[in-house]
Amino acid sequence: MNQVIVAGGPSLVRAALTKVIDSSSSMRVAAAVHSDDLRDLLHGGVDADLVLLDRSVQTDEPDDFTALISETCAVARTVVFGASRAQEVDAQVRAGATGILAADVSASQLIAALETVSRGGLVVALGTAPAVNTAQARVTPELTGDLSLREREILTMLSRGQDSASIARDLDLSPLTVKTHITHMLSKLGLRRRGHLIAFAYESGLIVPGITHTSFIANQLQAAS
Repeated sequence: MNQVIVAGGPSLVRAALTKVIDSSSSMRVAAAVHSDDLRDLLHGGVDADLVLLDRSVQTDEPDDFTALISETCAVARTVVFGASRAQEVDAQVRAGATGILAADVSASQLIAALETVSRGGLVVALGTAPAVNTAQARVTPELTGDLSLREREILTMLSRGQDSASIARDLDLSPLTVKTHITHMLSKLGLRRRGHLIAFAYESGLIVPGITHTSFIANQLQAAS
C-alpha cells in the first residue's frame, strides 16, 4: 500500500484529494498538510512513497518552487498538482518531479497518474497542449501523425522516464541514433526541450497513464497494418 502526503493548496482541496486517494485500493494518505508544515514533515522521517504537491504553494522566488520539488524528491516520488503553464514542465521535471498534473484532471486520471508514478513512470497531463511561446502555432494532437513509428516508440520510452542510453540499449540502437531521433522530433513539433516533448506525448493522447510500453507498440503496429 503506497503512502501519500498531500501538501499545500486550500484545505477543502486537500480534503477532496484525500478522499479520492483513500478510495483507491493501492494508496492511502499518510498526511494532508499545509505547505508551511511540509518541510517539518519531510525532515521528521515520515514514511511516504509519494508527495502530491499543490502548485499554489507560495514561494518568495520563482526558483523556490523547483527547489522545494528537489527537496521532496529526496524523500519520495513527487507529483505536482495544479500546474497551469506548459513552460514550467521542463524545470519541474529537471527538479525531479515524475508527475505534473493540471487541476482539472478527473479522479480516475489522478489515481492512474499516481499509480504510474509509484511504479517508476513519468506522467505529464496539462489542460492545454504545450507551446514554446505564443508566437508559435499551437501544438495539436494531429501532429503525432508527423512522427514515424520509431520516433513514437522512442517518445513513449522517453515519457516513461528512460534516458537515451537505456532507450538505445533496449532498441539495439546507438545512443547517437536515439539523440538524432529526439532532435528530429523537436524540430517536427516546433519544441525546444525534452520536457516539452514529454508534455506533448501525454497531452496528444500518445501516452495514456497505466498503458504499458508493450501495449503501446502492439497497438501502433496493429494500427499501421
